[in-house]
Amino acid sequence: MASFGKKQRGQDFAARQRQFNEALKEKDLRRVYLISGEQAYLRLQNRERLVKALMGDGDEMNLHRFSGMEIDASEVIDLAETLPFFADRRVIVLEGTNLLQPRSGGRMSSSLSQTAEKLADYISEVPETTSIVFVEENVDKRGKLYKVIASAVKGGSGCILECTTPDEATLRTWAGSLFKRSGLAISGAALAMFLEYTGEDMQYIAGEAEKLSCYCMGKKEVTRQDIADVCSPRIRDRIFDMISAIAAHDTKTALTIYMDLVSLKTSPQIVLSLMRRQFHQLLQVQELTGRMSDAEIAGEVGVPAFVVTKRYRPALRMYQRGTLEDALEDCVRADYESKSGRIDAGVAVEMIIIKYSARQADIREWTV
Repeated sequence: MASFGKKQRGQDFAARQRQFNEALKEKDLRRVYLISGEQAYLRLQNRERLVKALMGDGDEMNLHRFSGMEIDASEVIDLAETLPFFADRRVIVLEGTNLLQPRSGGRMSSSLSQTAEKLADYISEVPETTSIVFVEENVDKRGKLYKVIASAVKGGSGCILECTTPDEATLRTWAGSLFKRSGLAISGAALAMFLEYTGEDMQYIAGEAEKLSCYCMGKKEVTRQDIADVCSPRIRDRIFDMISAIAAHDTKTALTIYMDLVSLKTSPQIVLSLMRRQFHQLLQVQELTGRMSDAEIAGEVGVPAFVVTKRYRPALRMYQRGTLEDALEDCVRADYESKSGRIDAGVAVEMIIIKYSARQADIREWTV
């Protein structure tokens, strides 16, 4: 199996996770938290563990969850200033808001920037009776809001947990445990084949393991044939092939790949989310080029080094920076609007494919 990037990356996460768990166990609770990183499985798991620790035996009416990009900073601040009802703490979770992401120009970006600015100015004033929890996949460590949270960490009132991909050995052990819980054995060779199919996305691994365990119900062991019968080759690779076809203005190939993914029962919402991630990583690689080696960029972005050299660099030769920024913004908007029920996710994916596989001169004529 291909390397999962710098091993140190996984080791760093394991240490951070142990410290995070120990702090919760000792009731060392903070006023502001940031849970970030590419592993959605770990982000969600740690989010729920944190919320449970912060809430204690408190009433659910003291828990407030916000998601998407339409966040009212004044409403969040008013809630934070309100004393909890028969409890020690009020908890506010802001998830998938993009408040900590680098944004390109435009009206939506300006609105997000103003909201982030207001919350950044407020962080130092959060009362002891309130905890604000930010949950984001990607963050811009140069932004004001991130720097304020990092400053709170140094001052003892904040905590940042970056949920990066564990090292290969840890990932293999964890994946094997998923089958063990279902009473199934799996050989080293079969497990390696399984991870070749799934890649390193832990949420996807967990879903495929559950599907495979159901298929093998009544058996004692998962075989390589079972994996070939049930599991689909890693979706992310096909998404990247689709992104490359878009860059090459090959609309037919890009749409064919998308239809293949749909036929494999991949939800359009997952495709949209992965497209968003791929465009964001391409932008990161482009920005870091010239300042870091490919291996260093891989560690920063969270992908194996060969992906940067063999896949991202050829793709970047076909994309202009402005196009990547526009594509990322369209994916973010479409992701939010599809989750809000304003647009069908499948329609959104097709519109983005058609828009960005059009010739560069035609792109501005399309609206997603």
